Amino acid sequence: MNDSNDKQQSAKLSHKQTESLDDLKTEIEQLFSNAKRTIQIYSRDLDPRILDHRTIAAQLMRFVRLSRFTKVQILIFDENLMKGRDHSLLNLAQRFTSHIEIRVVPKDYQENRFGYYLADNRHIIYRNNIERYEAEITELPHHLAIEKNKSFHKIWDVSTPASSLRALHI
Repeated sequence: MNDSNDKQQSAKLSHKQTESLDDLKTEIEQLFSNAKRTIQIYSRDLDPRILDHRTIAAQLMRFVRLSRFTKVQILIFDENLMKGRDHSLLNLAQRFTSHIEIRVVPKDYQENRFGYYLADNRHIIYRNNIERYEAEITELPHHLAIEKNKSFHKIWDVSTPASSLRALHI
């Protein structure tokens, strides 16, 4: 595919921005509700002000129940920050262990100030600064989707399972 075709395709793809907490929650809820196969979350601490919301958790639960092949992969920076926290996504991860996996990003990748939510390796909500609610919502062109997926899996492969966040089944 040549450059002009990529530009034409990119122009056809949707692109929006958020500027408030409510807008961001709405967009994430929509992203999760439209996902069919995979959801990847790159977040320092599971964004409690955003992701610990009942409607977002409900969409994620609906997603994992779609098929036995659905998968949620979550990368966080420090599992110790999450211990003892009551968080909707942690509760779901403990209930749906075959669908939701959380890993801890190695220290050398933790200088990143961005975060994102990627559905089906195609639709992304990208936050340039995780301290703010501004985000870009984009349908990625094929070549960028491949690149973003490789980037996520490069970090995923060197990350360690967040074993202390798993539920203890006694």
